[in-house]
Amino acid sequence: MKKSRWLALIALLSAVMLLAAACGGDDDEGDGNGASGEGPSDCTWTIGTMGALSGDFATIGEPIFQGIEYAVAELNDAGELACTIELVSEDSQGSPDQAPALAQSLVEEETLVGIVGPYFSGETLATGEIFSSAGVPFICPSCTGATIDDQDFSTFFRAVADDDVQGEVAGEYLASLGGTVAVVHDNQDYSKGIADKVAETLGDSAEGPFVINPEETDYSSVVQQVNGVSPDIVFYGGYSPQAGPLAQQLKQGGVDALFVSDDGTKDAAFGELAGDAAEGVQVTCPCVDPLGIPEAEAFVEGINAEYDRNPGTFAADAYDATNLIAEGLKEADADADVEEIRASLVEYIAGSSYQGITKSYTFTETGNLEIGPEGVYVYEWSNEDEDFVSLGPAGELIGE
Repeated sequence: MKKSRWLALIALLSAVMLLAAACGGDDDEGDGNGASGEGPSDCTWTIGTMGALSGDFATIGEPIFQGIEYAVAELNDAGELACTIELVSEDSQGSPDQAPALAQSLVEEETLVGIVGPYFSGETLATGEIFSSAGVPFICPSCTGATIDDQDFSTFFRAVADDDVQGEVAGEYLASLGGTVAVVHDNQDYSKGIADKVAETLGDSAEGPFVINPEETDYSSVVQQVNGVSPDIVFYGGYSPQAGPLAQQLKQGGVDALFVSDDGTKDAAFGELAGDAAEGVQVTCPCVDPLGIPEAEAFVEGINAEYDRNPGTFAADAYDATNLIAEGLKEADADADVEEIRASLVEYIAGSSYQGITKSYTFTETGNLEIGPEGVYVYEWSNEDEDFVSLGPAGELIGE
C-alpha cells in the first residue's frame, strides 16, 4: 500500500514538471499567433467582420476580407499590442435579411472590441443599431449608401466617400462626355441611391430611371425601354452579378452606348459575366488603386505573396480601417473591461486624424469620412488585364 502511494506521488511530481517545462517552452517560442515573447501572451482582443464571403457577391467581399485578414496577421507578427488580435468573421452573403442575426452573434463575443464592416449598405442599415447599442465601433470599408448617415448610429464610421459624393461626381463625369444618359438600377438601397444622385446631377440629359429585378436574369423589357430613348451612355446603379448580364443583353439588343456603372460593379468577375460586352465598360469608385500609390507598395507585395493576386476593390481601405482600430488599441490595458475599450475606441476614432496607405482618415459627427470629389476614381475594363484599370481621379478626367 505504501509502495503504491509512493509511485503515485512520483507520477504526480513528474506530471507537474512536464507541465512546467511545457509552459516554459511557450515563453521561448511565442504564442503561436505571430506575437513574440515580449508581446501579447494570454489575452485576446477580437476584431469582427461581416460581409459576402460566399454566394453571388463573394467576389466583391473576398478582397475586402483579405485586406482585413492581412492586417491582423501583420499586427500579431509585430506584437506591439497588449493582446493578440483574433479575427472572427460572419458570412452574410451581402443579405440584409441574414445580417441582423450574424451581427448579434458578433456583439456577443466577450472579447469583441471593434468591427470592420459590414461590406454593403443594405446590411449596414440592418445592423447598425445592434452594433451601436452594444457600444461597438464599426468602420465600414465599402458601404457607400448615403442614407446610413440619417440613422444616427452612434458608433458608425465610413472609410470611403459616400454615394452623395460619388453620384454627383459620376453625374458630372457623364455630363462631360456629352449626350443622353439612360439611368438604370435594381431598386436596392445602394443601387437606387447612387442612380438617383446621378440622375439628379445630370438633370434634363438623364432618361429613366429604368428598373430591373435583381432576382431575374432576363432584362429584355428594360433593354427595349432603354433602346427606345437611343442613349449615348447607359449608367447602371448596382452590383456586378446583374451589371454583367445587363451589359451583355444591352449589346445583344442593339443598344450602342457606353456602359458605365459604380463600385458595386468593380469586380474582377465582371469580364466573365459580361462576355464580349465587357471591353471598355467604365465604373466610378470611391477607392484608390493601391498599385499606383508608393506608400502601398509593401501592402501590394504582401497581398500578392499571401493570396497570389493584386489587392481587389476596397482591400486597401479595409486594411487601413483595421489598422485604424489597432492604432486606438495601442494605449489599451490588457486587463481593461471590454466595454471600456469599446468606448475608448469610439472616442479615439471619432477624434482621429489617421494617415493610412490610401488616404487620411478624419470623420464628421455622423461618422462620414471627410473627403470630397478627389476621393472618386474612374476605372475601365481591360480584357488584356482581365480587370478594371484606373483611368485616374474623376475630377482630373472631367477637366480634360
